[in-house]
Amino acid sequence: MNTTNKSFGIYIHIPFCVSKCTYCSFVSGHASDKQVQEYVTNLCSEINLSAGMYKDKIVTSIYIGGGTPSFVDALHIEKILNTIKQNYNTAQNAEISIECNPCSFTKEKAITYKNSGVNRISFGVQSLCENQLKILGRKHSKDMAIWAIKTAQDVGFKNISADLMIGIPNQQTQDLISSATQLINLGIKHISAYMLILEEGTPLYESVKSKKLSIADDDTCVDMYNCLVKFLKDKGFNRYEISNFAKPKYECKHNINYWDMGEYVGFGVASHSYVNNIRFSNPEKISDYYEMINFIKNNKNDNKNIEKKLNNNYYKNNLILPNPYKQSELLGFNEIIEELIMLGLRQQKGVNIIELNKLNYDILAEKKEQINTLIKNKIIKIENNYIKLTPQNFGLCSAVILQLI
Repeated sequence: MNTTNKSFGIYIHIPFCVSKCTYCSFVSGHASDKQVQEYVTNLCSEINLSAGMYKDKIVTSIYIGGGTPSFVDALHIEKILNTIKQNYNTAQNAEISIECNPCSFTKEKAITYKNSGVNRISFGVQSLCENQLKILGRKHSKDMAIWAIKTAQDVGFKNISADLMIGIPNQQTQDLISSATQLINLGIKHISAYMLILEEGTPLYESVKSKKLSIADDDTCVDMYNCLVKFLKDKGFNRYEISNFAKPKYECKHNINYWDMGEYVGFGVASHSYVNNIRFSNPEKISDYYEMINFIKNNKNDNKNIEKKLNNNYYKNNLILPNPYKQSELLGFNEIIEELIMLGLRQQKGVNIIELNKLNYDILAEKKEQINTLIKNKIIKIENNYIKLTPQNFGLCSAVILQLI
């Protein structure tokens, strides 16, 4: 793990949406008020029951994702955040983010979020072209997205992010740049731009497979991405990770913690955690998740013993957390090195050579030939003890990773 990173993040998964988008394969779906209430009750129980395991941590970021967190009543979000603050040592300047869909966002919700401590909103915009929103199965229109952003600003939110998607069927480069231009003109400080991934079993996958829709090839998508990168750079946005661009001081701290292999714990169905070199996850079915909560409640004494051992770093060199409902993996030396290289290269700052040295891995010696060739071909450079991709070669990230791990 990153020995210089003392950040600790909390991720909250809200698995509910107004409806499923055509490209979505996440654990999410519609739910009644009663089902939402039951889920939030169990989620808060998990937060309460797990608190002792992380009492030595200082929470520097909280991220509420989904699904669509703005689908549920804002009072549920308030309850979740209050439960965290009552049980965890939360830094005064902690970044607290929430994902919102324009179609389920209201001014009243925004006010409750702000009063609850949320200081960052991420809107799932995807595009500001009406035909592309329909193809993606989004329930919001261009005007809804613009209204939501302006409303959040009126309530007092300054740190607002918006997602854009690259490779939507029928999308042209000018469509992508037009959407980005409108977002910047609205005062957006952070843009995440993701390539559309066709997930097997989704409606969009079936439409492309049956040739009702066609998508651009990889080279065209890369060209669109490169045009967006240049455009955003000219507008003062720094590409601090392959898919993320921000004005100075508006980078997402929670995601940087992931990429730096900092520790985090996830609460809710299908959420993931990484603590003491152990990666573990909750069940993907809600019914199994509720069974897990009951298991923890019924084994409180064992849980306290787990807390004691975890706080004494017992599990650093021992086997996995004893919870039959959690999938878990203890990362070994090779896995940690590989992830530090992979995640580092995705970021503009690159791979920290000193960090690897602290773990007794000399990448300059181990990968001398590969590094020399990549430098000669101007694909990577070494700067201030970091190995980083040259700006024009971020598209080769995956190939470079394979050479250096």
